[in-house]
Amino acid sequence: TTTTTAAPTTTAAPTTTAPTTTTTTTTTTTLPPPDWDGIVGDVAEAWLAEGTPVTPGVTIAVLLPDGTEVLVARGFADLVAEVPVTTDDYFRIGSISKTITSIAVLQLVGEGLVDLDEPVESYVPGLLDGYVIDGVDHGDAVTVRQVLDHTDGFAEYAFDLGFYLEASLRLEQDFDPLEIVDWGIRQGPQYVPGTAYAYNTVGHNVAGLVIEAVTGRPAHEVLRAQIYEPLGLEAIFLPPGEEPPVPVVHMYAATELKAALDGIPATAEYAEAGAVGDDLYDVSVVPQAAIRSAGWTGGGIEAQGVDVARIFRGAFDGTLLGPEMVEEFLTTSEFSNYGLGISVGEADVNTLGDSVETAEGVVSYSHGGGVPGFRSHAAYLPEHGIAMAMSTNVLPADPDIGELADRILSAVLAEGGG
Repeated sequence: TTTTTAAPTTTAAPTTTAPTTTTTTTTTTTLPPPDWDGIVGDVAEAWLAEGTPVTPGVTIAVLLPDGTEVLVARGFADLVAEVPVTTDDYFRIGSISKTITSIAVLQLVGEGLVDLDEPVESYVPGLLDGYVIDGVDHGDAVTVRQVLDHTDGFAEYAFDLGFYLEASLRLEQDFDPLEIVDWGIRQGPQYVPGTAYAYNTVGHNVAGLVIEAVTGRPAHEVLRAQIYEPLGLEAIFLPPGEEPPVPVVHMYAATELKAALDGIPATAEYAEAGAVGDDLYDVSVVPQAAIRSAGWTGGGIEAQGVDVARIFRGAFDGTLLGPEMVEEFLTTSEFSNYGLGISVGEADVNTLGDSVETAEGVVSYSHGGGVPGFRSHAAYLPEHGIAMAMSTNVLPADPDIGELADRILSAVLAEGGG
């Protein structure tokens, strides 16, 4: 018997396949930043083209959260000579001065030198004596807070033809702030202080006098030391105590302001020299002392737009005010959406997204300004970290400059600027 012995089965070693490595090459394309100058400039040009009857020029500063500063100027600083506006030009910013003055007061509050709810006369004794309504003198009761939030009862001289007539008799003479306060006292309270809201400039002249009394220094020096220097600003001034190195651009009056100036004998004599066609009056031909000094800490600052925008940013980024003072800054009275020298509201922003009919309300801390020949607007948008300031050299402006601000913000947000 033959026995066949099978060789043991050998299991072959498994075939080993080297792992496959897939290399993916990613190409990163860096998109160029938006042409901010072109974007903002296009909006400005369209706005100027709509000007009724004429909007001569505009300067714009938009500060983006990444540090980009968009500085744009369009139109004319001098319509007759066709001199273009530049971003180095100075404009009178009007009542935006109130915001800056309020910041200085709040800094003094933060230092314990001023109490918002103390009477003004605690710091400037007798300043408001004779402020009488219904036989009651309220001069010793008006508080610092009330002069900052326009619940002080003062009348607005800018709406009073009698004041314009008074000023026209002294065009070459500066107003002393005490004269403006005296005018307000002579008009008497428009209501019992603290019981209503009525916008005015007298109150912020009072605030300027409080600043001077507490610090022992001229208001323009205090603003420079407390606000401009910490931000490195060199293109902002408060006349008549200080002046910019060059005059402000030519300033124009239109429609009702032109009619008023044409009707006042002392300014009508300049009508021929100041006439720009049938629609505008070049206020620059009129002596400027009274015009530019009346507003003082309530409306007299002259500046380049970028410095104004930097102040609005600095008020909220911790440079100028701490959190407690920012809270006070934005505290409105029960009568309005006006805080202590700043409006608290929403910008009318169109996001330009799926539907151009859809508007988005964006929180805006802002202030406008209007003095003969100038209209201005400045704002800080806290949700987007954007600050902006812009001025035009006509009053009134139609469309108004607030409309321009909303359009610019819409365009910037549509391009991812905030």
